[in-house]
Amino acid sequence: MAGPRIASPGRRAHPWYRWAVMLYDRAYRAVHGLDRPPAQVGPALCVEVRRSRRARRLPDGTRVAGGDRIGVLHVNNARIAAVHVNGQPPLAIGLEFRRWLVTSLHELARLAADGGPLADVRAFCADTIFHRGLARLGFRAERDGIVWPGLTAAYQHALMASLHPMGPLRFRRATHTRARRLWLTREELLSRYT
Repeated sequence: MAGPRIASPGRRAHPWYRWAVMLYDRAYRAVHGLDRPPAQVGPALCVEVRRSRRARRLPDGTRVAGGDRIGVLHVNNARIAAVHVNGQPPLAIGLEFRRWLVTSLHELARLAADGGPLADVRAFCADTIFHRGLARLGFRAERDGIVWPGLTAAYQHALMASLHPMGPLRFRRATHTRARRLWLTREELLSRYT
């Protein structure tokens, strides 16, 4: 009879739901083309360009008409997971991610500049549980942008726990319980990052 399975020191088992979350994430990324080279924006981001389904007024007053092209920003999961592998403390990881994010925003501004492949994109949005502090980078939160912010937050927590080498315990006491949709207009992007 075998004894209980013991994880190696400093490493926790991944959550039981990891396979389902990773399968969904892989399928989502394939359907939306997030792993193709044109979608890669610097070290931290991927962008999916789509048409706005409806007319909307962004938090800064910018109007987006139905049919206008918008960019949907996603985190480059493989790259972000890799930063945790070398055993840096959380503060160092956070600073590295911020550096990657700013580098990616500079690259996004280059792509959105006149004559660039994203020059006709009106604004960029991101759904995230890490919305605090992003106003300093130019993002503004939409009041009611996500239909199920709690469900989106739960999925993002599950994805982080599945990607993180230390497993789910790292995020059990997370305070980010509601996701928010953030917007960054093309004009704001260009004024800050070119």
